[in-house]
Amino acid sequence: MKLTILIFCFNEKATIASAIEQAKQINIDKEIIVIDNCSFDGTKEILEDYKKDNALKIIIHNKNLGAGYSVREGFSLAQGEYFYAPGADLEYKMDDVYKMIEKVEDDKLDGVFGSRLLDKQDISRFKLIKERPFWLGTIIATFLINLFYGRKFTDVIATKLMKTDILKNIGCEANNPAFEFEFVSRVCKKGYKIGEVPVWYKARTRKEGKTIKAADMIPAILAILRIKFLVRLR
Repeated sequence: MKLTILIFCFNEKATIASAIEQAKQINIDKEIIVIDNCSFDGTKEILEDYKKDNALKIIIHNKNLGAGYSVREGFSLAQGEYFYAPGADLEYKMDDVYKMIEKVEDDKLDGVFGSRLLDKQDISRFKLIKERPFWLGTIIATFLINLFYGRKFTDVIATKLMKTDILKNIGCEANNPAFEFEFVSRVCKKGYKIGEVPVWYKARTRKEGKTIKAADMIPAILAILRIKFLVRLR
């Protein structure tokens, strides 16, 4: 099997069906895993109906265990050669996976980070932050990863594609928003070959259900520092 698509969700009633249908349309030999983190807005009821679809593996938690837990669970269940977890909120285009796989295979990489900023390198970072303050967290985290590991990434937070066998042994532990940063830190500290491709992105607003807050950057940066200075990887 070529690809595992993980759709993890929490209270995504408005978009979960569209995310699943878009995943089903990806023309690659694949499996689709959907993990719900104890939604209470009607998402679970939609997923109950999808359990009849043999093309999907649906898992519904009776307790919110965190996005990081869901992704790690996805790692353990994945059977595809590559693992892709775009989320259920439709902030990213599902079909960007095509160019990500092409990049991995053409350049013989271990994975690819999608970047929302790769095609915006001529725009001042101060201007970006002024227009959209949420970019500050991305820029700080990316700067630290580049500084610590000699990388040249433009964005370490957007959607990613990785070889599944790497993920099964990566050793991530975080369940909270720090998971993404722990994962990136471990991948870079272990020296895996990672490329970048530009990806489509449309940020949701708080009104539309966005849940990431500025305060989430505190555990995120602590995770980056912890992996760099306190964790010895095998």
